[in-house]
Amino acid sequence: AARRLARLQLALDGYDNFEASSAYDEARRREAAAAAEKAAKGADAVVTEGDEQWTSDDNLAKDKDERERIRVPRGMFIHGAVGTGKSMLMDTFCEHARVAKKRRVHFHSFMADMHKRIHKMKQRDLAKHGRSFSVDTSEERNPILRVATELSGEVSLLCFDEFQVTDVADALILSQLFGTLWARGVVVVATSNRPPSDLYEGGINRGYFLPFIDMLRRHCIVHEFESSTDYRRLLSDGLDEFFFVSDENGGFDNAAKQCGDIFEQLVDGTSACPIELDVAFGRTISVRQAHPDGIVGRFTFDELCNVELGSSDYRSIAQEFQFVVIEEIPMLTLKEHDQARRFITLVDELYEAGCALVCTAVAPPDELFTGREGVKSQQKNFAQKKNVPDESIEAKVGKMFGIDVAQSNGKTVGELASVRELAFAFERASSRLTEMCSKPWWRKAQL
Repeated sequence: AARRLARLQLALDGYDNFEASSAYDEARRREAAAAAEKAAKGADAVVTEGDEQWTSDDNLAKDKDERERIRVPRGMFIHGAVGTGKSMLMDTFCEHARVAKKRRVHFHSFMADMHKRIHKMKQRDLAKHGRSFSVDTSEERNPILRVATELSGEVSLLCFDEFQVTDVADALILSQLFGTLWARGVVVVATSNRPPSDLYEGGINRGYFLPFIDMLRRHCIVHEFESSTDYRRLLSDGLDEFFFVSDENGGFDNAAKQCGDIFEQLVDGTSACPIELDVAFGRTISVRQAHPDGIVGRFTFDELCNVELGSSDYRSIAQEFQFVVIEEIPMLTLKEHDQARRFITLVDELYEAGCALVCTAVAPPDELFTGREGVKSQQKNFAQKKNVPDESIEAKVGKMFGIDVAQSNGKTVGELASVRELAFAFERASSRLTEMCSKPWWRKAQL
């Protein structure tokens, strides 16, 4: 993986996607002109330019050949087990890549930003054209393609950490979004715990997502990271100084006291106070106790994960505080998968921002996430149900029209897909939680 990234780094030396993007615009202009000509004169009309003559179809083929002569380096998609160094390797690559327009971002954050930009684009269209404005597949009217075009002017290299697809809203726009980015010469490098073929596995209307996998393989070299060593756990020490487990009777009295002592050290004599954090779309988050200068914020698990919060809310917390205290973390199971998924998203956002954690919980990080065997069992049951010959009429209709229907156990295909994804997310969150509560991570956060 390191050798391949080094070769890509050399290929990207001084790279800019302006030429590829310009060629794409020219090809689209010619395609539109050719289509208009065919409509006006018929499919066999001849176009004259200089001393050459070619039919409209030949014209399109010539444009395609011209675009293919512009060399755009293939990116990389690195997948493997958690904590093996994929992100560190990609970060090193991105830091030293001699590309003027580059961006490194967590995939969750990127998609949240894309949805926000698409929403703003639609609002502008509504204000300008009114409700008579119709959205279609043309680039001039499709907000997804227009946002992708804007982004292609901002970056030539995009590096994604933790590439995963669990949301149908993300899955349905990826082909259009990345199709335009790749067509305009943007190079993509990504890390993931899943190979491309397993992305959004079993998700709602996955058929609409499959073209993205084909494009990903065409524009990125897929590399499996074969190491199974979790270096986060290996290099983390001093966990018991910042991660406190409940008493034998299940109470948090001792853990809460230890946690409170660290919080008092962090506020350093300053009176902690409640504050309101601004979030996207005009919303706010209430913080029960916080340092007024944003050094540390204190929360309970229920305040963060037993309410309807999402990645943008957690990102606001991560950007505001250098240290975060999370108290009374319960066992996380597949039965309460909404709370578990929120906590995993919270951990991801805090990790990306480099926040150090103080936690109290009912069990150590390795034992907090239960139900992995339940995931395997549900996968097996789902696979068996897919092969049942006497499936219901509703299932046949759903398959015919590409929609999800309830299974006999009351769950949809999409629900089972998101539950399966949790098994991989559990491993990543446990590993990151261990590192963020370790002495080396705290030393880095205090610099």
